[in-house]
Amino acid sequence: MSRKTLALAALASCVALTGCLDIPDYRPGAPRTGWGGTSSPAAGPAAPSTSLAESACMAAGRDAGFDVRGVTGTREVVNDAGIAVSRDVMLNVSRGGQSLDVRCSFAYDTASARIMTL
Repeated sequence: MSRKTLALAALASCVALTGCLDIPDYRPGAPRTGWGGTSSPAAGPAAPSTSLAESACMAAGRDAGFDVRGVTGTREVVNDAGIAVSRDVMLNVSRGGQSLDVRCSFAYDTASARIMTL
């Protein structure tokens, strides 16, 4: 094999293998990821703590007439850009002798909690 053919084959294999790697996007505004290839959703600039959302949702549940027994789950809600916009909190409540779980949405921009009812 000639030296020219060997150099061309090495160059072609490097170009072909470039598509197999996770190459970071260095454009301004692009999310920065490590070599792992994925990044967790970025929290918004004013994302409050989980306990603030849980406390506000428990108060909203009591205001709605429920006997709030506790929090059964919570998850962050992100928009298409990966910015946290709200937190969903699942509450275990009872009213009239019936026990059930209800969802509460705590919006970060307004710092308000809203009980989701059927």
